[in-house]
Amino acid sequence: MLTTYIIGSLALIVKPGPDLTCTVATALSNGKGRAATLMFGLIAGCWIWILLLTAGVASFFTAHPATMTAIQVAGAVYIAYLAYGAFADAIRSFRASSPDALRPATARGVRLFFRGIAMSMANPLTILFFLAFLPSFTTASSSLSPAAQTFLLGTLFCVLVPFVYLPAIVAADFFRARLVGSVKATACLKLVSALMLAAVVAVLAGKIF
Repeated sequence: MLTTYIIGSLALIVKPGPDLTCTVATALSNGKGRAATLMFGLIAGCWIWILLLTAGVASFFTAHPATMTAIQVAGAVYIAYLAYGAFADAIRSFRASSPDALRPATARGVRLFFRGIAMSMANPLTILFFLAFLPSFTTASSSLSPAAQTFLLGTLFCVLVPFVYLPAIVAADFFRARLVGSVKATACLKLVSALMLAAVVAVLAGKIF
């Protein structure tokens, strides 16, 4: 059963959903360091869901679907705001005349970390995983309580995330590094990053509505 859980977890992590797409977009526009900070924020968001699930909050969200929908809408609106800022940055880059003018006004590490938390907690796929998929792997025959099993399984999921995200971050940053210094190429990368964020918003909107 544990093997099935790991395979299912990796399938969710590898799938190019909102979290992975935003992380790669951040690596393309701002580099691997900031993308890694965002990734750890995403993992922290998963940890919060784990703690909520361990505390038995899942039943509350099941009984109040409107609350869950509100969380998802707030997340989609926030990412739409990020996409708007990314498009504005891309437009400024296309108008720049030298590489020195391409330095973005990026968020500080702490803000990126909390951005990751917000994105992770509002991601419908993450919510579905922690509220539906993960509890199905707890067993009554185990010597551990359901809460302890949930905590350990959730921790395992968080441990698996970097094994998928870090190679994607490094690959995106490698591609970015080859193009840094070219005004047009850097502006195009920022536009690609903005388009990826816009695609995330579209996907989230489709799942919510």
